[in-house]
Amino acid sequence: MSKKRLEEGDIFYIREKGKYFFGKILLDVNERILKQEPKNALWTFSGCYMVSVYRGIYDELKLTTNELVIPSAFITKKYFYSKKHKIEWSYYKHEPIEYKELEFPESLINGEGMITYFTKGELKLKTDLTYQQFDKEYCILKTNHRSYYSLIDIACHYQNREDLMDIKRAFYLERSDLRFAPEKRKEVYKQIGEDINQSYYEMALKHGLDFGRFYK
Repeated sequence: MSKKRLEEGDIFYIREKGKYFFGKILLDVNERILKQEPKNALWTFSGCYMVSVYRGIYDELKLTTNELVIPSAFITKKYFYSKKHKIEWSYYKHEPIEYKELEFPESLINGEGMITYFTKGELKLKTDLTYQQFDKEYCILKTNHRSYYSLIDIACHYQNREDLMDIKRAFYLERSDLRFAPEKRKEVYKQIGEDINQSYYEMALKHGLDFGRFYK
């Protein structure tokens, strides 16, 4: 097993229950963002990687698709390397990150004055949702999923392989990422007046946030 520390762009695999699962490191929040801007909006994910999970549950050690079942999620970086929370990963290959293609989880927060905001990466945009709507229907909160193993379980759920899951959950990513709650997502995008099909980079740039500044 490779002992190298994973870097942005590294694809890795985990063997679980006799199957291979592939993931990719998309962003190292501390190294890429917080070293340059310690008070950046992404500080809530200090100590995290942003990762993806590839579609497919493989019998052989061969990744055959670029399609993602989980496009991005935050997990705790140290769990990849600590003895207590060891994740049995192995390096597969490297594919450079194109920062203009990075997509972040989408969530909602209720702030001062009971105003509900849409959040994605560095963005924080006001919605028209009431506190009651947020509390009863739209409580979709920022989440650090801690270990990559939890994402493997979730990926199994979205691929109809509950038989491979360790833990059955009452809910899945629909409570932490608007991208997995499509009808609610449409309504929120309508309220914030944004094109649901635009990239994160394009949307952030419109609001004066050029994510490319972290790659210069």
